Formats: sequence, C-alpha cells, structure tokens
Amino acid sequence: MILVGRYASPFVRRVGVTLQWLGVPYEHKVLSTAKDVEAIRAFNPMAKVPVLVLDNGEHLVDSSAILDSVLEHIPGQRLLPASGDERRRILQLCAVMTNGLDKAIQIIYEPMKRPPEKIHEPYLESLRDQVRAGLAMLESVAAQGGLPGGEDSTLADITVAVGWRFLTRTMPQVADKMAFPHLAGLSARSEPLPAFMACQPEA
Repeated sequence: MILVGRYASPFVRRVGVTLQWLGVPYEHKVLSTAKDVEAIRAFNPMAKVPVLVLDNGEHLVDSSAILDSVLEHIPGQRLLPASGDERRRILQLCAVMTNGLDKAIQIIYEPMKRPPEKIHEPYLESLRDQVRAGLAMLESVAAQGGLPGGEDSTLADITVAVGWRFLTRTMPQVADKMAFPHLAGLSARSEPLPAFMACQPEA
C-alpha cells in the first residue's frame, strides 16, 4: 500500500498513525498540496490528500472512508467496533475533531488565498469559535475518562490526539493547553507511543 500526503496534514497523519498502530506495512509518498498538486492529481483528480493506494491498485480517498475500509479488513482490531453503541460513540468523537480540523484549515487558508483587504475577520473569528466549541465537547468527554489514550486507545483517541497536535502547532491561541488540560494530557500520553513517533509532522 501507498499513503500519499504529508504527515503535516492531520488527516494524513491520522491514517498513518492508525496503520502504524495496526502494524500494516505501507510506503509513504510525501507529496505537498502546496507544491506537488499535479503529482497528487495522479492519485486523486481532486488533488486532495490523503490517498491510500491499495495493493490491488484501488485508490481510496478521505481519511474517514480510508480508515473504515482498512479497519473492516483487520480481524480482531480494537480501534473501532464493527457495530453497536460504542462504534457510534467513537465515530461521533472522530467527527467532532475532524469537523474542527476542517474549520481550522479554512482559517489557515483564508489569509493565504485572499488579498488582505478581502479578509473578513468576523468570519475567521466565527470559525475559531467553532473550533473552540468542538474542543470543549471533547474536553468534557476526556475529563470523564472517555478518551483514555495510551494502550487503551480507540480510533477516537488517535484522531483527537493527532488533531490536538496540529491545532497547537498552527493556532495555539485556540488550542489553549490551560483551557483544555485533559486534551493536552491525552496528547502527552499519545505522542511518545511508537505509532505516533513514526509519523512525525514535517516542518
């Protein structure tokens, strides 16, 4: 298998960390959406990452769809149940973080893609509020022990830890460690694990 994209993307990194966690071998093709658009189009005409190229040549896109497909074919995996209430809970926690990350990326791209006089700060602040709201939801779950991390991690723990690392790197004023201490704790327990260490975000 080939994983296309940089670990600097939290969506690529969550796939990479999960594959590492499961011991699934893959080749990492480090391509940037900023510099390697045409090369990425060869894997996904929409020029979005991640892309996972399966051994049979099939190309999977979107981190959630990729992970669902991968986990479906790993007998005995404990990251995501095949059905039931716990599966729904885990997927909902993943969705809160990935939606927050979508908003965060909009915040990053807005000043990069528009001239300064076209940037609308109230819009950016509304996006920041959405990210904070998602983090507050996850902080409440983590405070109640619903995101234990470590060896007891689920796909939700991996996704939230990866997302938190991205947010603290790109917008620390939003991902405030003092405001969200339990998420900071989850990150501290997760980042030293081998699967996370193997997928360090590029500079």
